Amino acid sequence: MSDQMPVYAMAAILIGLFLFDMVRGKFDPFAPVWLFVIGFAHVYIVQAILYREFALRTRGDALVTEANTRALWALVWFLALYLSPIGGMVARFSPRAPRNWSTPMTIGIAPILIAWGLFCAWTFRNWTNADASMGGEPGYLERFPILLLLAGILLIVSGRANGVSRPILTWSGIAIASLYVLIWMFNGRRSHSLFGVLALVCAYYSAREKRPSFVVLAATGFVGAMAVTLSLGWRSNPNYDRTVGGFFQFVGDFKPTDILSNLHIGGNETGSFTSEKPESYETEEYGGFLLMMDTVPMKSDYDYGEPYLRVFTTFIPRPLWPSKPVHGRAQWIAAWQAGSESERDPFFTGPAIGILGATQLNGGALATLIVVGGLALLLRSAYEYYRLYSTTPWAQAWWSVTYFNAWLMTVNDDPFVWFYYVYGYSVLPPMLCLWFIYRSSEGSRAPVSLPLGGAYA
Repeated sequence: MSDQMPVYAMAAILIGLFLFDMVRGKFDPFAPVWLFVIGFAHVYIVQAILYREFALRTRGDALVTEANTRALWALVWFLALYLSPIGGMVARFSPRAPRNWSTPMTIGIAPILIAWGLFCAWTFRNWTNADASMGGEPGYLERFPILLLLAGILLIVSGRANGVSRPILTWSGIAIASLYVLIWMFNGRRSHSLFGVLALVCAYYSAREKRPSFVVLAATGFVGAMAVTLSLGWRSNPNYDRTVGGFFQFVGDFKPTDILSNLHIGGNETGSFTSEKPESYETEEYGGFLLMMDTVPMKSDYDYGEPYLRVFTTFIPRPLWPSKPVHGRAQWIAAWQAGSESERDPFFTGPAIGILGATQLNGGALATLIVVGGLALLLRSAYEYYRLYSTTPWAQAWWSVTYFNAWLMTVNDDPFVWFYYVYGYSVLPPMLCLWFIYRSSEGSRAPVSLPLGGAYA
């Protein structure tokens, strides 16, 4: 059981962190650390325990122990930097958030964002159903419907902006955000559905400068898990017509126990709750992490952080660079081909390898130290910036459509997928435009004077 000692140590650390914040009265469900560690725990604690037999059989005791130990010290390193005062100092020296907020402007731009979001969702759905060969266009259209969610969040925040209650705007925003969740459940995309649930709750409570009760948090967790389960089940279930009517029939037949399969408490890779177990868990995040630990660099080369170039190259239109590569993909595929239990061709895609699988592919232990430390400082700095200006509508809206990316950092092909997957070229540009518009409208007036931590210190 020596291979499991680091796993239980991680569980004890996270439980202790939660209890420590509770005792101090500092627990904030919208702090990014919680979504980060939820994703981290899901992969490196839950999957490490449930898939132990598979891991030992395929990779051996020594490597599994090494991998679990890597996860333990990476978590400790992340928390050490996240809890340090560095993030607060960065936030204080960053350009301040705007105080101004124009409700008429929000009402004016919301219909544009809603129309754009609905158009992209409808077009993406039609192209997908037609199984047409559209190159990379459907992928982009899958991302831009999040502007529909952004419109809903802006309206929710406007419903309480500047201390004035506007219930019509609040409920309009809730309806639009809920529509976003339903559309992406219907399109079978679990991440977008979950984004909608998390952003809606954050915007509603942030605009009121409050935090939800544990009852509300439990309900949010259930709704989020149900949205993910329905999205996966609807996407893979062949027993219902692929129509709106068929979808609601499917929802009516939904069994809450199906949620367990998505939490890896039961079920198989198809998402259906059953006692049957797959022969291999290689394509789960923990299995991918073990593969990278076993393969790179002994059988396949490091990528030396090449995937992170996509943070910049994503914004170069393909017509200007027709041969633009997917940076780092070649090394990712080469690692799978060298270490997989199955034969993998050059067009192999799909399974994520989690944050530690990605950093192992980047450059091993040293890359893990650098990347995990950088993410800890990025998340804490962004959170402290939000806390510093948490009474301003712009910060409330920005954080509502930003903080959930902490979860994506832990469960994808690399920890910056969230930026070029959707956020960097869809949500961030409108929020930056509003930042510049509102800041320029304030002239040279003195900045807001708030203690670090704002209303929630």
